[in-house]
Amino acid sequence: FFNSKDPVFASAFVMALLFASRAFDKDSLGNYRQCGMAAGLLIHLRIMGVVLFAVVLVFRAWAWFRAEGPAARRRVASTIGVFALWGGLVLFISLPYLWGDPVGRLAEMVVVSPDHPNIVFELFRGQVFSSAALPWDYLPRWFVISQLPVTLLLGFLGMGVLGLATKDFVGRSADARPSAAWGAVELRFGVLLTACFALPLIVCALLRSSLYDGWRVMHFLQVPFCLLATFALAWLRGVSIRGLPKRWVGGAAGALTAAGLGAAALEMAQIHPHQYLYFNSLVDRKTPEGLRERYETDYWNMMLRQGYEWLLKEAPEVAINMGPRGVVVLADINRNVQILPAAARDRFTHDPNRDPDFYLGGNAIHPPPGVPKAFFPPVIHSFQVYNNTIMTVSTPDLSRVDPAVADEYRALHRAATAGEPAARAGGYEVYLHGQRLAWVKEACEPGALMLPFWLRFYPADADRKRGYFGLNTRGARFDGKCLAAARLPDFALTRVRLGQRGRWEAEVPF
Repeated sequence: FFNSKDPVFASAFVMALLFASRAFDKDSLGNYRQCGMAAGLLIHLRIMGVVLFAVVLVFRAWAWFRAEGPAARRRVASTIGVFALWGGLVLFISLPYLWGDPVGRLAEMVVVSPDHPNIVFELFRGQVFSSAALPWDYLPRWFVISQLPVTLLLGFLGMGVLGLATKDFVGRSADARPSAAWGAVELRFGVLLTACFALPLIVCALLRSSLYDGWRVMHFLQVPFCLLATFALAWLRGVSIRGLPKRWVGGAAGALTAAGLGAAALEMAQIHPHQYLYFNSLVDRKTPEGLRERYETDYWNMMLRQGYEWLLKEAPEVAINMGPRGVVVLADINRNVQILPAAARDRFTHDPNRDPDFYLGGNAIHPPPGVPKAFFPPVIHSFQVYNNTIMTVSTPDLSRVDPAVADEYRALHRAATAGEPAARAGGYEVYLHGQRLAWVKEACEPGALMLPFWLRFYPADADRKRGYFGLNTRGARFDGKCLAAARLPDFALTRVRLGQRGRWEAEVPF
């Protein structure tokens, strides 16, 4: 998954690596000035750019240590000064946030506290974790399961052969050729790529950085990893096997690489337009709902276009009234509507004075641990990738659904209203029924279902980090009645607050 900033940072990383390669090759003040400027802009875009800046400084410090004579050391020291000065200057000028307290605010950007306010819940390996308390293998596992197998193999092979070749490089002068395949400049660049790939993973694991949405904030790791794969291909071109010409080994490696890329392209064509949900064969993709129950399969509900197109074909109405998460009302999750033809866009409306006809939903929001996630109102159509539901179309109008499904909702209504209401909120009677909270309005006016009901669960366990959890649910209409329900969490509660429009109108004690 990625958003608009992630490919930009990855592109800037490519350019910064180009300037670093030129600096290693030419070893001039001008090239190190350009490399510093590129590194400063990289840090400006995302703090992880500091990795490249730091590794280049380490290489220069090593060159200074290995330099022979005062003149050579002064020369290296001048490149260090030019690189650091221009990098820091460009970063400071381009990022006004640093102007008040450069050192303190830069340190604040590097270390993300577990108490960072943007805490979200992440589904990983079938468990829901706080984004500030993810397991150490969150990033490595996401990277491994979402890569093309051929890229994965070549990238790690490239790191391996570079590691073997670099053993000689460490013990020689900067002008030596420690490897028949690569010179000192190439090896230095390969080690830079390895560090830019490995260090962010190590830093995030040690600092327990707050992460979310798969490994999207580390999208740039594709850049050094794919370049490391080219080192593997270059090495394979020089490998000789007894009795076979070298070009045969290189040709076979190239053919296998092309076949691997072709197979992945074919697979992505099969799951189009959701090819960004690609998972490789290292995870189970055949078990129904197995992926959806173990890993993230959505990014902020940005996959709704197919749902709109299905409604255009299946719904006979001239205008289709949608819930707030259905059309243009929330622009951040409704860009899909804007890419439909104008005539199609005009068919979708948002009239708060009558019930919505349909809701579209994805899998972007995960409730906290212990809070069940259930589709309500009933789902009438779903879209599948790898045998996993990635998007649903649901309706609050039970006359549109299978009669057996509608009877289940009517049975819930009868059971929930058998006792006395526990509270009243938004004009609804609130009932406790087994492990459910149910909202019922016996005389339900049009538009009453448009607003979601909001819940806050207050756990009895005082040690829970956030104190309460928010959840929202919507309702269904049948026989002139309105019904909404939500399953209670599986942990002990002290109370539940509920209401609409974010106002807590009632409280149910436990």
